[in-house]
Amino acid sequence: MTVKAKLHIIVPGLCGPLAATDVLEKSVACNAWLKRLSQAKNFNSATNLHDVLASIFHLKFNNDFPATALTLLAKNLYHENKHYMFADPVHLQADMNQAVLTSAEDLTINEEESSQLLQALNSHFKQDDLEYFAIDNKQWIVASNNAIDIKTTALVDAVSRNINFILPEGNDATRWRQLLTEAQMLLHAHEVNSHREDSAQDIINSLWFHGCGGLPDIDELAFNNNKITSVCSDHSLLKGIADLVGSDYMPLPVNTSDYIQQLLVYKALAGNNNSLNVLHLSAMEHLVNYTDVSLWLDKLIMLLEQWLYPLITMANKNDIQIILYPCAGKKYYFSKYDFLKIWQQAKLEQHVRCY
Repeated sequence: MTVKAKLHIIVPGLCGPLAATDVLEKSVACNAWLKRLSQAKNFNSATNLHDVLASIFHLKFNNDFPATALTLLAKNLYHENKHYMFADPVHLQADMNQAVLTSAEDLTINEEESSQLLQALNSHFKQDDLEYFAIDNKQWIVASNNAIDIKTTALVDAVSRNINFILPEGNDATRWRQLLTEAQMLLHAHEVNSHREDSAQDIINSLWFHGCGGLPDIDELAFNNNKITSVCSDHSLLKGIADLVGSDYMPLPVNTSDYIQQLLVYKALAGNNNSLNVLHLSAMEHLVNYTDVSLWLDKLIMLLEQWLYPLITMANKNDIQIILYPCAGKKYYFSKYDFLKIWQQAKLEQHVRCY
């Protein structure tokens, strides 16, 4: 019998990569979850969020995954005659051999600081026909009148890495690297950072360019055969994709029961047609950047208890197939008969990646 309802659950960071895994081996909760993963069918899948999204929604694009354009679409700020790219505020810790990036998630940037730094950037780069603006204090964007032809690395993949090896590449790379250097000099000398230094805070001394390109195309034939009914997430990027493809969108609710209720409504409304839904849980993605694995483990346990286990139980009772994407090279298909595979051994290294 063909499954008429599916739930794609995307949880970046759920299977690492982590700095170490020794703490996990002693965790009863983690080992119980590894057993569930071992019992589920698994297949090869993408190793990052953007490629997973492209595969589920059948998106086509050149160079970068156009995260900026999709985010702006969600906020009704996208204009076809402009070219956009994230220019997120970051801190670089540099020495003779490397420059390691810390994202705004760990910088605590207030609205006044964001406003002053953006004003300085706009004054300096006005001659280059560039405009900088903020979606929020942690997420900045640069708009250009000219196409941006570079290949970048997503911010989440750049955190804690030596950025010297992942700077922009492509036809316009030389220009944008030069603009980045100018921005770094401007930010470093700004009085906002003088005050931050006096307060023993990391300074905002660089930008991270990523996610350029116009709105993606859709493989219409493939998408129409697997049309997504609904998208649930707390990220504007996912709302932008939902707007692009014409799917319903709902913000992530506080209670899992609220989401389950809505999911069952979609299933009932679909009748004999497919009900294909996407749930994006982002709480673990940033935690893989910390060397303290216990923070990640605490969030894993909370996510299992509040979301994943209740959803798997609900799906088994209502003939909904769950496909789980940890964005780490595998996807897992859960079924009501997984518990029968008692011979399956839960091996940590098969499911959790290490640096």
